[in-house]
Amino acid sequence: MLHIAIVDDEASIREGLGRIVGKESEQFVVTGLFANGQELLDRLLLQDIAVDVVITDIRMPVVDGLELIGQIKALYQDIRCLLMSGFTDFEYARQALRYSAVDYLLKPINKKQLFTLLHKLEEEKEAGHRQAQRLRQGLLLSFLKNEPGLCSKLPELALPCPCFVVFALKGAAIEPLQDALEQLPGHLFPDWDLVETGEQVVALVGYAMDMPEEKELQALADQLQGMRLGSRLLVGTSRGYRQPALLGQAYHEAVNACELGIYDEADWSYHHYGAADERTADHGEEAEATALFAHSREALIQKLQILELSQIEACLQHLFTLSREQMLSQRTIVLLGRLILDAAAAEVQEWSQYTESSASKKILEALSASLHFNEMQTLFIAEFIGILKVIRNIRLEQAGKSVETVKRWIAKHYHEPAELSQLAGLVFLTPTYLSKLFKAETGMTITDYLIEIRINHAKLLLREACSLKVHEIGSKVGYPDPAYFNKLFKRMVGVTPNEYKRISR
Repeated sequence: MLHIAIVDDEASIREGLGRIVGKESEQFVVTGLFANGQELLDRLLLQDIAVDVVITDIRMPVVDGLELIGQIKALYQDIRCLLMSGFTDFEYARQALRYSAVDYLLKPINKKQLFTLLHKLEEEKEAGHRQAQRLRQGLLLSFLKNEPGLCSKLPELALPCPCFVVFALKGAAIEPLQDALEQLPGHLFPDWDLVETGEQVVALVGYAMDMPEEKELQALADQLQGMRLGSRLLVGTSRGYRQPALLGQAYHEAVNACELGIYDEADWSYHHYGAADERTADHGEEAEATALFAHSREALIQKLQILELSQIEACLQHLFTLSREQMLSQRTIVLLGRLILDAAAAEVQEWSQYTESSASKKILEALSASLHFNEMQTLFIAEFIGILKVIRNIRLEQAGKSVETVKRWIAKHYHEPAELSQLAGLVFLTPTYLSKLFKAETGMTITDYLIEIRINHAKLLLREACSLKVHEIGSKVGYPDPAYFNKLFKRMVGVTPNEYKRISR
């Protein structure tokens, strides 16, 4: 689209030329009619008018055509100029060429010659626009994904208009959504770029001469809704900005606004990141997820250690309820899910043994792809509890074998130090679960069972190994401290080791 300004001190000429240019092509937009060069320069300084081509008369009051071209070429390198005049003096044409005017047109204007020039300029503009867009899009993703401070290290990014806003769009299928957005009508923005972010979000960066107002963004969102871009679509917009270094912040705002749509029931959702969001802005998704998880972490870990599935599910339901009440962003919920999965991997010893290495990654990817909060909650809890059920069933099948394995180890290594965590590692159980399982199977704690085995061996040695002294027997059964061995033996047997040795002979 070619934006054309016409400058002529004769009203009939500039208005008539404006009409015929506007009728020639939808790609020709007459953005202003001016009586002299100063009027156009004033508007250009205000930056409130889009101009690609200036068609100007030479002889005008205040600022004539040649002076106008000179100032435009000094200040606005991208604007092309066409000179028109009723005078055939070659000196005018020579000065026009010196100022790099595109061409020199004689009055009355030859419409065919004028339109040929304008169509050529429109083609050149589009070719330049495509090249600039390719270069810009090569940098845009880096700007969108980085914090503002990091963008200073990237090459300079020139935007096609002074102001920009970021739309974040999320649908069930990214490629069809992106294909549909490629066909966006030009009236949505004077210029725009489409960026696939790799986060199941499509970013639409719209550029405008003036800072867009919230009601204008709502109107643009309404137009997107009318385009039927998908069966379920979440849309969010950032605030308007001017500095390219703030593209990352704008993208973050747009995604946060977009993700609020997971709490909406309708197939179409639109949210704008406004002043209210700024007041309640989080200090980071990771900090938010960590703070929420901290309230339930200990209770969840206790339930994980003994695989009390109903209570684990109740704990997860509580966490998701809090997430809904606080309307956490989708990324925060995904981070919360990662913390829960990490806790399970740390506390459930069989997690890595009986779970595919990619299982956690697939669960988190499914959470990120979801478009409904309820779907995220149902999916995560079902997958998480499903894995734990498999492990619990395996534990039940191996319960007796696990206790027997520990008993055999104690029988063989009773004289060695025996840490509960070491014994649990032998049978791939958590220490807490092994303790409960052992007590249920034997009626004794592991510590009491170990003491009983050691004292029985000590009694045997006291009866049969006459050459061994009491403290030597204590060391052989795992009690190198004589005082402790004597005290423990008397508590268990009722007499001291020496008394037992004398009585048993």
